[in-house]
Amino acid sequence: MKQNFLEIITMNGQASIQDLGRLNAQHLGFSASGVADEFAFLSANKLITNKLSIKPVHNIAKTNNKLANDAAIEITLGQISFKANTACTIAITGADCQAKINNVTINNWQCHQLHAGDIIAFAMPKTQLHSYLTILGGFTCQTAQQPWLGSLAQTVNEMALGFTGEALMVGSKLYFSTQSQPLAEATSAQKTQLESLKANRPTTAPALFYSKQKLTLRVMPSRLFLQMSIAQQQQFLATEYVISPDSNRMGYRLHLKSPHTSSLSPDKKILTQPLRSQCLLSMPVTYGMVQFPDNEQPIILMKERQTMGGYPVLGTVMQTDLFRLSQMRPGEEVAFTLITHPQAQQQLRTFYQKLY
Repeated sequence: MKQNFLEIITMNGQASIQDLGRLNAQHLGFSASGVADEFAFLSANKLITNKLSIKPVHNIAKTNNKLANDAAIEITLGQISFKANTACTIAITGADCQAKINNVTINNWQCHQLHAGDIIAFAMPKTQLHSYLTILGGFTCQTAQQPWLGSLAQTVNEMALGFTGEALMVGSKLYFSTQSQPLAEATSAQKTQLESLKANRPTTAPALFYSKQKLTLRVMPSRLFLQMSIAQQQQFLATEYVISPDSNRMGYRLHLKSPHTSSLSPDKKILTQPLRSQCLLSMPVTYGMVQFPDNEQPIILMKERQTMGGYPVLGTVMQTDLFRLSQMRPGEEVAFTLITHPQAQQQLRTFYQKLY
C-alpha cells in the first residue's frame, strides 16, 4: 500500500514534531515539551478541521473543551522546504515565512492544496519565531514509533524523538493519514469540504492576539512575592526587561533594560538576602514560573523546562501571555503586572472556548 508523506528536502533552521505535550510525565523526570505557541497551533488544526480529542486543558477542570491535538510541524525561523509525494491539504499559521508552493507565494493563516511532487518552502520570517504546518487527517506514527507517554512531541535535549525516532533533518519523511485525498480521487462531498477548507480563516484574528505594543506579562504572585515589601514589589513591576539571546524553548532569560542592581547595596535589591535564604531547597517547577537568580535577571520557564529548580520564584505568568512571549525575539522588551489566579483561570478558559 502506498504511504503518504512530506519529505524534508532543505533545512537551515530548526523544526520538530509537536503537539500539546506530555502533560502527565513531569513526575517521572521528563519535560512536558509541546508547541511553543498554542494559539497558532490550535488555529492551524481548527483551520484544517482535524479530529477533536477530549483531554484536560492544563489543569483547568470542567471546561469540556474539545481540542484538536493532532501533531504539527513546528518550524523555527523558517528556512525549510518539503516535497509532497501525494496530494494533501495543509494549513499554515504562526510566523509569516512567506511560504511558497512551487515558487508561488501563498497566504499565511490559511489552508492550501498540495499535489504530488509539489514543493512548499518557508523563508526566514521578518518577525516572530515559530510557524506551524498541519495536515488534513493528521500526521501519523510509523508502526514502530508509537506516541511516548501519550504524546508525539519531540524533545531533542532529552532524546525524546517519538514521532520519527530521530531529530528532523534533510531526508526525514513525515507520514500522514490517507484522509488527505487528491482532489481528482475525492468524492463530490470531499471535494466540497476541501474547497471550503482552502477558503477557511481563523475566527480570532492573529493581529488581535499578537499585539505590536510592548508585551506586559500578567503574573500570578507567589508566596515569596507577597512577603516582599510594597516598595520591593513596585520596584519589580516598574522594571523593564529585554529578552536575552540565550532564550530558548526551555526558558526565556530577561536582561535589565537599564542595569541598576549591580551598583546597589544588598539591602536595596528587589529580593533581599533574608528572603532569598527562605529558598534554599529545590522544588518542582511549572510552565511560566518566574525564577529570580542572584543577578535579578528573571528566567521564565517555557515548554521544555526542567522538572525541578532551586532559584527563588516570584510568580507564574498566565499561559496566554506565554504563547505570545514564545513568538518574541531577543532584544524585544517586556514588563510585568499582577493578575489573580481566578482571573488568569477565566482568561485561559475563554481562550480555549474561542478556539473550540
